Amino acid sequence: MELLLDHFRLLGVSPVVASDGVLRTLQQRLDRPPGPGFSQEGLNARAELLELSANLLADEVRRQNYERLVTEQTNESAGIFPALDIPSNLEVGGLILLMESGQAIEAFEGARKALQPPQAPALGSSRELDLSLIAALACQQGGSERKHERHYETAALLLQQGIQLLQRMGQQLERRLALEADLQALLPYRVLDLLSRPLTESLQRELGLELLQELINRRGGLDGELDPSFSEEAFQAFFQQIRNFLTVQEQIDLFLKMAEAGSVTADFLSAYALTASGFAQRKPERIEAALERLKTLHEVGVEPEIACLQLLLGNTKAAELHFQRGSDPELEHWAKEQGDDPLAGVCAYCRDWLERQVLACYRDLEADPDLEAYFADRDVQAYVERSDRRRLHGLEPQHEPITNFEFMSTPSADELEELLDNPAAEIQQLPQLNLQERVQQAKTWWETRRWSRNQRWLAIGLAMVATSAIGLNLGRKQEQAPVIPQEALLLPPPPVAVLPSAEQLPNPEKLPNTEESPNPEQATREVLEQWLKAKADLLAGGNDQATLSKLASAKLVNNVVDNRAADASQGLSQRVSAKIEKFNVVSNSPIRLEAQVEILYSEDLLDARGKALKQDAAISLNNTYVFVRPDPKQAWQLADFRSSN
Repeated sequence: MELLLDHFRLLGVSPVVASDGVLRTLQQRLDRPPGPGFSQEGLNARAELLELSANLLADEVRRQNYERLVTEQTNESAGIFPALDIPSNLEVGGLILLMESGQAIEAFEGARKALQPPQAPALGSSRELDLSLIAALACQQGGSERKHERHYETAALLLQQGIQLLQRMGQQLERRLALEADLQALLPYRVLDLLSRPLTESLQRELGLELLQELINRRGGLDGELDPSFSEEAFQAFFQQIRNFLTVQEQIDLFLKMAEAGSVTADFLSAYALTASGFAQRKPERIEAALERLKTLHEVGVEPEIACLQLLLGNTKAAELHFQRGSDPELEHWAKEQGDDPLAGVCAYCRDWLERQVLACYRDLEADPDLEAYFADRDVQAYVERSDRRRLHGLEPQHEPITNFEFMSTPSADELEELLDNPAAEIQQLPQLNLQERVQQAKTWWETRRWSRNQRWLAIGLAMVATSAIGLNLGRKQEQAPVIPQEALLLPPPPVAVLPSAEQLPNPEKLPNTEESPNPEQATREVLEQWLKAKADLLAGGNDQATLSKLASAKLVNNVVDNRAADASQGLSQRVSAKIEKFNVVSNSPIRLEAQVEILYSEDLLDARGKALKQDAAISLNNTYVFVRPDPKQAWQLADFRSSN
């Protein structure tokens, strides 16, 4: 066997050490064996090689001849390291000394080669046990060295080879488990190593993405905490660093895949990635897809983000509405400082949001959050025009109710005079159709005229006012209850622009007797208490969806059912406690009640055996709940809510 050592390195002495120092070092090495587990034959082979080197270096004549020979070989073959030829019966001792000299990878390769047929030792022999132990120790040592040198993928390859070798030999079970633990601990470093490589190294980056998915799965998803060796804080810091090495398309693919598995965090991040791609590449279709995903996260509180997306899609009124809903007093004050026009605050917020949170987390994007350049793009303009035409023709619903007069710009005197001279008269002459047909005809009429934005909104408002009186009369003639308008859910009723005449007012004798009805505040509070209890029961593993459906709208029920399905797919459940502390009615009408509610809330995440995986301390939530009922004589139902925290 050829050992890549000279006598100085084998013994562990300097080339200038004297003879007495050589003998002293020999005795120290013999007194300190390499560790437990080696057979006596292996230790004897190690001691014999140490003594051979010490005897040569302690003899002045033999040492001078050896040094001259080493010098000549080095001069003749630059870069060739001197080696020692040792007999095969001392092979185990040589590999032990090679590992002790700091050449762990070379020792591992030597042991692996010696364990291969046809020169493989007999099964169960001391030589097989010694070689397996050398392979395990050298592999672990070499992996640690490569990790310290930041050669993470090389370290992982070495550990994998060692694990496979020990599995094949059926030896060193504890050492093999230690190597597997080292390989698992190396996973985040491998991901960072592979994904930070140039985009041209596609195969390595694909492997990095696969390992990233494995790491996330090991935690139980982006929202999981099933990996005790990787704390939530450390994982969040690591993942934020990783995102900067991923392209926008890689993030879209990754997050959409995890979102399909029920991850709320992935759904949120996929919306951000779609927005970044759509804005940078001027593809509003992707921004529209991002908007649809954020709409499913109603309970998380994403109104400001939705406002930004509505703005990028050209829906300025919807953007203003969502921005107002999601703004706290501090944000409202900041928005007013941007200008008198409410849209100015939305635009300023959108630019800042794009720059800080959306466009800054992708390897291949360096887009400028320039809204003017974005809306000047032909593809964006064409998309906005197509969307306007679809809404006008009724092919897609309005994003927001068109009767919110408080958000309309005030028209000039000339515009108002022109509208009153022609358009309003045309509206009044429309045939007596039902409400839906009147609105549709008003939209068609609007499309045929090229007006300014202010004129269009005011014209539609007038059309709705003109048809509201007809709707009132039609409603009185129908026996079934009128449909509650969508704008009654999250916003207060719009201010009355035109008062009906005395003939149009309902007959007081036919109004319901509200004195005989139960207290609306007490009734709605009971509905909310029953909803919170039924929701907690379902999240805990129950199956009483019918009770929820009687208490709340289908949208809220579906959210709870989807959350339960996501937990059940992972064998998890939730223990929820929600207690109403305060219940204050904000606005009240016979068919709509809005209340500001303070709830003491806590939740625990449980595994299949009922063991708590995550426990959150009780916190105080301030939510606004909206209750509706089609008729004052019918029961209240929870229609929607928003968080005020």
